[in-house]
Amino acid sequence: MTKLDERIIAKMDVVLENVCRGLPNSGGDHATRKYVAQKLAQAARKGNTTLDGLEAVGRRALQEIAQGSATPGAERGRGLAGSNSQIRSAYRLH
Repeated sequence: MTKLDERIIAKMDVVLENVCRGLPNSGGDHATRKYVAQKLAQAARKGNTTLDGLEAVGRRALQEIAQGSATPGAERGRGLAGSNSQIRSAYRLH
């Protein structure tokens, strides 16, 4: 299991912003961003730490939400965008 150091977290921040950029409400609601961040953290902990690899994981997470195979939570649809501190907290979830 890979430790999430500052360099990996910075990559995940970049990927999260890139994959959520086209979403409504200035980058998506909090629940969607949190779901994507959790998927990125899971992948990074398993050793997937390249920008391309993380970007693929992030885009797949958005597809899961769009297809209805993932429900990011009850907060979905409220239009709340996650702040960097919230995103960093999601990276630390187990």
